[in-house]
Amino acid sequence: MKFKIKQYQGRFRQRFSEKLYLYKRDYSKRWEKFLEKGHEKMTVMFIPHNEKRIFNFQISKFFISFFVILFVIILLSSSYAIIKNASIKREERELLNNYKDIRSHLLRFEKHTNKISELFDEIKPDIEELYELSAGNDGGTDRIWDYEMDKEEMKELNKMKTILPEEIFILKNLQKDLICTTNTVKTIKNFIDVRSKIINDTPSIVPNRGHITSLFGWRRSPFGFGRDFHRGIDIAASSGTEIRATAPGEVASTGWGGGLGYMVRIKHRYGFETVYGHCSKIIVGSGQKVKKGQVIAYVGQTGNATGNHCHYEVHLGGVAINPYPYMRKIW
Repeated sequence: MKFKIKQYQGRFRQRFSEKLYLYKRDYSKRWEKFLEKGHEKMTVMFIPHNEKRIFNFQISKFFISFFVILFVIILLSSSYAIIKNASIKREERELLNNYKDIRSHLLRFEKHTNKISELFDEIKPDIEELYELSAGNDGGTDRIWDYEMDKEEMKELNKMKTILPEEIFILKNLQKDLICTTNTVKTIKNFIDVRSKIINDTPSIVPNRGHITSLFGWRRSPFGFGRDFHRGIDIAASSGTEIRATAPGEVASTGWGGGLGYMVRIKHRYGFETVYGHCSKIIVGSGQKVKKGQVIAYVGQTGNATGNHCHYEVHLGGVAINPYPYMRKIW
């Protein structure tokens, strides 16, 4: 078995060697023939018309082929360069047009950005004033604009400051101011919410429609000569005009009050108490819970009164105070 394998291997090597030899010989002949053809020379003659000496020279086919190939390469390269140059010029024109469009957009963007910045500068004093009204004068207004932007982001922007438009940094400042404004508005809203709850629970409206005829404090007595201290405010109105509770609370007492005629006394939160005098009719009873704006009586002329009106008093801690600051909201 081994002998047959070796015999086959020998035959294969012999056939491969023969074919390789034939291929090399054939290739060698073709190469020699190619060189022979290439070295063949052609004569080029230049014959002048003035019968002078004829100029001629010989040139091989290889040399002619070289120049032909060189000419084709130069021609193709030149064609490619011309086409490429035309393409680059088109791209330049397109880029120039795009640049003009971008520039016009940037100018509009700059205009709008500056306008927004100016508007924000205009409302800043109003925001500071609102903050002062809500927070008082205990901390100043400079701290509301204290907000630290992302350091890494600002660092990257500062690195590109020479190539980035200035509007980018204006917008970053506007973003900072907007965040500060949002925080301030939230603070003011919280303050107003708390104050609103207090205002809703304390006297803050006019008890009846009409016009004020007498204010709180010392006055000339309407019943004769001399002066007396008026503990409330008189609001004149036609008989039967509705009198409303100026704050939610509980009716402390109703009935005849001497010089005040028929009167209603209501207790409220935070030590406030209100009195409504000279009523023609009372429609609530002692111990009854009333809401702000609820009708409790009607205007009349009972007791010591020179005309139809409601005598309105506000007490705080048992002491009569001027009701006028608590009558800002009119029905």
